[in-house]
Amino acid sequence: MGEQVGRLVAAGARHVVLAPGQLAGPDTVVLPAPAPGTVTVVSVDGADGVRAGAARAVVAGLARAVSALPGRPDLVLTGGETARRVLDALGVTTLRPVGEIHHGAVHCTTTDGRSVVTRPGSFGGPDSFVRIAAALRPSQQGVTQ
Repeated sequence: MGEQVGRLVAAGARHVVLAPGQLAGPDTVVLPAPAPGTVTVVSVDGADGVRAGAARAVVAGLARAVSALPGRPDLVLTGGETARRVLDALGVTTLRPVGEIHHGAVHCTTTDGRSVVTRPGSFGGPDSFVRIAAALRPSQQGVTQ
């Protein structure tokens, strides 16, 4: 997944890396507000691994952080438990499939008009995230305006 994020950042996306210990803590991590027309990638720093038994707390912290974002930004969620936790934190109970961007990457909409792409963490080639961003923002020349 590192190469996928790297290609998206090279195309102009902003990358916010969060520490697992910070996410697993009791306080909600405040993410930078999404800039109009810009793709932001939020990832968990796995360089030192995640403390044994802390994975669920890290995912819950990530869900709290994403759900606290202002507005209704479109989301790309990878990994089943992560996707479920974020959607639960947002109160999303229904996803309407729109289409498949590539094998495993399913574009859906929510009842409030948000686009959500879900994809298993192990799917997609090196350009997966770039392709997903282009599908969500087809009028843009690159990832950002």
